[in-house]
Amino acid sequence: MHTKSQIKPNAIQVTLGLKADGALPEVTTDKLGAMTTGPLGFLSLLEAQLGIASVETPFTTRLIEYLSCLDQADHAGAFYHVSYEADPFSVARTLLQWRDQWFLAGWQGTFKQDVPGKLADMAAIEQSARAAVTPGLGQRIQTVIALLAYNNIAISSINLRDPLTDFPHIWQRLIKATNTPVVEYEELSPQGREGTDLHKLQHQLMHQSTEKLPFDNDGSIVIIRAETALDSAPITAALIQKIVTESPDKSLAVLAETRGELLDESLEVIGTPRLGFNSLSPWRPIFQVLPLACELLWEPFNPTALFQFLSHSLGPIPARFREKLAHTAASVPGIGSEQWKNTIEKCLEKEDEKAKNTHKQNIHYWLESPRHSPQTGVDSATLADRAQRVADWLMGAREASNTTSLKSLYTIAISQTLEFVKAIDRLKAHGRGFLTRDNVLRLIEDVRGTGAPIADRQAEVTPGQTRALHAEHAGTFYNGIDKVIWWNCQATDHVQRWPWSQTERTALAANGVLLQSANEQLDCLGKAWLRPVLAAREQCIVVLHNDAENHHPAWDQILSATEGLPIVLAADSDLTEALGVPQGVLSPHALPPKSRWWQLLSDTALLKRSTESYSSLDAYINSPYQWLLRYAAKVEPGSLIAIADGNLLKGNLAHRLYQQFFTLHPDIAAIDSTLASTWVNQYTPILLEQEGAVLLEPGRKAEGEHFIDLLRHSLSVLVEQLQQANVIKVQMELWQEGLYTGGGLNGSIDLLATCADGSEAVVDIKLGGGNYRREALHDSSYLQLATYGQLRLAAGAASYPKLSYFIVVDAQMLSLDHDFFPTAECIVPQNHENQAQYWKRFEDTWHWRKDQFDKGLVEVTIADTEPTALSNPGESGLAIPDASDTFSDFTVLTGWDENA
Repeated sequence: MHTKSQIKPNAIQVTLGLKADGALPEVTTDKLGAMTTGPLGFLSLLEAQLGIASVETPFTTRLIEYLSCLDQADHAGAFYHVSYEADPFSVARTLLQWRDQWFLAGWQGTFKQDVPGKLADMAAIEQSARAAVTPGLGQRIQTVIALLAYNNIAISSINLRDPLTDFPHIWQRLIKATNTPVVEYEELSPQGREGTDLHKLQHQLMHQSTEKLPFDNDGSIVIIRAETALDSAPITAALIQKIVTESPDKSLAVLAETRGELLDESLEVIGTPRLGFNSLSPWRPIFQVLPLACELLWEPFNPTALFQFLSHSLGPIPARFREKLAHTAASVPGIGSEQWKNTIEKCLEKEDEKAKNTHKQNIHYWLESPRHSPQTGVDSATLADRAQRVADWLMGAREASNTTSLKSLYTIAISQTLEFVKAIDRLKAHGRGFLTRDNVLRLIEDVRGTGAPIADRQAEVTPGQTRALHAEHAGTFYNGIDKVIWWNCQATDHVQRWPWSQTERTALAANGVLLQSANEQLDCLGKAWLRPVLAAREQCIVVLHNDAENHHPAWDQILSATEGLPIVLAADSDLTEALGVPQGVLSPHALPPKSRWWQLLSDTALLKRSTESYSSLDAYINSPYQWLLRYAAKVEPGSLIAIADGNLLKGNLAHRLYQQFFTLHPDIAAIDSTLASTWVNQYTPILLEQEGAVLLEPGRKAEGEHFIDLLRHSLSVLVEQLQQANVIKVQMELWQEGLYTGGGLNGSIDLLATCADGSEAVVDIKLGGGNYRREALHDSSYLQLATYGQLRLAAGAASYPKLSYFIVVDAQMLSLDHDFFPTAECIVPQNHENQAQYWKRFEDTWHWRKDQFDKGLVEVTIADTEPTALSNPGESGLAIPDASDTFSDFTVLTGWDENA
């Protein structure tokens, strides 16, 4: 047997703390032969000195390796068998985590005596896992412990910052195995000045006295409470700025165990160096491309995923194409429609022939590839090819980028994507050639892990200014600090509750698996939680938030040990004065009140529009302010777009279905209305996939079937109405142009029905609103229909066409005082006027409004304002509603209530 030498050339003095792998609230200086680290850094140091390659293997790799071992060991009697058949990935993940926890507690991979069945099953898996699965952290530690018995290391001493007994058992073994002098931990004593509230509180917490501690309110303890972290971050940032600029000789440490990045953002706003808080996130835009690309592989087609893929800020399709395709995918949710094909052609029209073919194939690959059953799965070759193409695009984008921070994110995304490709290949090698949608999602989650930090949010310094220290765990306070700010104080630590029965834990312990009990964990954490308060010499400021999920145990302990502890609200005006934070006075600016009339400046000229439509004429008459903003000022809503859905989508689909039907069946008299429903059954699957795919999404099947029933019935009724009227010709979406008293007029007629004698009927198709349309006809309020009638006269019609509404949901025709459709509901206007008389009243109303516009007067027809005498066009005009802002895009521009 060999024995190791005690000679330790160039030995290192190690300072070791349980939480010292993270940020430490202390000024560190480079010192040859000394290092401060936590357990992971200590392990890496030992591996380096022992010549062991320390390569961090992705969890996904180990998961797939372990999944293969489970495939071999699984049998009907195994405790995990039923769950494994239902969801093998979840079971493999859970059991691998168990295995890692056991090795971290000292497991050797076998059990020397009879153990409960669950443990025996785990040991059976381990027979193949020992050689097949890449070692985890526990196995790395055990390997180092074994090598330390026969090898030298260059460590002169280990200075512990936590009691040795607080370290998990295997770390204690590792420390002892170094055979190096260990300097035991010295408990942090109260650092506050004698006689201060802070010093009293520190002693009270240390000795856990049952007596309540009274306070003198000397400012050494400050408790601030805010509603949310966003509310307190600005005042806390201002306080940090004050301390570092006005007290350069004082040390300041800021502790934020969660959401510290919000505090850094507030510091950046006021021009103070960031402290270096950061948060990992898998939701950076670059990391979303892979899951979105994979989501397009599944059936039924997912229009939401398509829209997200196209509207995403990054993607393998050029942005100039994605923007156009995204708008089409939103307004016509589907793939393959005429609008979709036209958009692709429009995207490529300016490209040369070679580029056109390349881009067309690229669009087809990403958006129109064959889709697969989520349950049966996609073959590994297809999935791997898609992921590899994402990786290839990422590599090209990285090379084209000139931003260092963006390049680093591209690098991380490339690594994740290539790891995904490797995982697919490994699964195929282990006999899993097809992956379900759930499998793919789980793999993506595994390779992305906790994500990546924002690349350009590091800690900052200002020359000549003291740097505030930062900490991300209470247990990192090992030394005294003049001022401590504990921001967002809430519980973040979790005691590990083991999922095994007492009998199983006893068997584990008997086999050397020494798991830390809940009490042991709590004892260790209890000491760490008090350190920020104990470390403060002059002042400790604790910032609490009402939206915190859990009270911090240290705060609960402070409350129980004190009475009359003042808590200042962050919203209080006295807080800034109490903290000595400078502040300026902001003059209040009142929001503009609502007003019924706007007066334009005298030199404001409204350019005459060459043509108007029903929509613009309706706004001009009934909502002049909307006409002014939308058509004259050309103010547009925000660029955010949403996928068409609800009644708007269903109305468009009904129009499209009717249009297609009458295009294919031009001989109206020959149509068998009973066969119309059969045609609907055949055509609607294509229609929905191309233009209404949201109705095919999971959870909407019943809604989709109900809508198809509605289309089937309404089309049959519409055909019957046309046949009863002896219609010989139907034209849908008929574009017409003409004139009105103010200039050009145009519009698209939903349906124009023509009889053999040349008589015509204009039918406006509405999805619903039968009662509203009925009342509109009765009250002579049908500007849209009247506009279409006027356009037909301009197109050469011998007389005004008959006007009707067809209500899809009711499968009912509503006619304006005519019997063109014999079985339609005929509605006679209350005033008995004809179309010519109605149009004359419209023109009089238009001239009335134009006269107001010419004078710079614009009526703001909104709720909570009263019409004036100017709001009445007189008896010769149309009835103007008191308010016309139900569907306004300009609510925020029309004024506010006093209490808004």
